[in-house]
Parts: sequence; C-alpha cells; structure tokens
Amino acid sequence: MQAMSKSVSSFMEEHFLHFNASVVVDAAKAYCAHLAAGNKMMITLAGAMSTAELGKSLAEMIRNDKVHIISCTGANLEEDLMNLIAHNSYHRVSDYRDLSPQDEQNLLEKGMNRVTDTCIPEDEAFRMLEKHLLNGWTLASQKGERFFPHEYLYQIIRRGVLDDEMEIPSENSWLVAAC
Repeated sequence: MQAMSKSVSSFMEEHFLHFNASVVVDAAKAYCAHLAAGNKMMITLAGAMSTAELGKSLAEMIRNDKVHIISCTGANLEEDLMNLIAHNSYHRVSDYRDLSPQDEQNLLEKGMNRVTDTCIPEDEAFRMLEKHLLNGWTLASQKGERFFPHEYLYQIIRRGVLDDEMEIPSENSWLVAAC
C-alpha cells in the first residue's frame, strides 16, 4: 500500500484484520496496484454525494490522478457547484426522518429544498446557478451548439462567474477539479 499515506496504511493494516474490515485493506491494496500498473479508475456517483460534500476527498483524488472518469447523476453535478456558492446558507435538519407533511411544506415555503438531512436554499443556490446556466444555454442555442450537461457547468467554471460567490474553497469541489 505504498501509494497510501503511511499513517493510514499502518493503522488499517494493524486494526482492519478480519471480515469486512480486512476486505477494505485488500481493496485499498488492489486500488494502489491497479493505479501503479498504469490503469485508470472510474467511479460512479448517485444519491446526494455532492450535497454530502464528497468533494472534500474526491477533488484531491482527481488532482492526484487517482480518479480518471466519473459517471454521475445531473444532481451531483449541479449540487457540487451549489455547495460552492451557497454553503453558508445550507440548513441541516437533524430530525429529517420525523418530519410531518406540514414540516416539509414549511421548509418548501421558506425556499429550502430538502435532500435527506440537508436543505439547499432556493435563492442562494438554485437561482444563482440558474442564471448562469440560462445564459450558457441561450448562447449555445443562438450559435446552434449543443453540449453535455457537465460541459455547460465547465463553461461556468472556466468563465469564473462564480469566483466572487464562492463560500468554500474551490479546492473542495470535485467538479472544479475535474474541469
């Protein structure tokens, strides 16, 4: 496990000895061997992985050439950028499993879109990103161009239109790292 941090590797090898824990060590070793042999790694993202701030670790893996292809839902694409520009306005709902229909309605009326235990603010996230997406879609339409969803988001990143809006370091965005 030479490619892994020695402190993490040694901890795992000392403590992750049996059953599923030992399989994690085996998987880590196989992952390192796979990359060391010059192979590429693809991961898939579904569910609210970007909302859960996966970018903190995934961006570093992308920058260090540990992940080469990502297949994900459109929601994970946009939610990574929304977290970048609206992080401070996100609202955690610790009792999300016990919300009544009225509780859900109250959140919605406040402009909070719930993703499991986190609410993404409508105005600060969706509307902020929406105006830049609409601009890109309009320009592409006028030119007769078409792009994949991630390409529109890459255009926003490359134009730097979100730079002044960022509430967390861009280093925590897997989409910025991929771009």
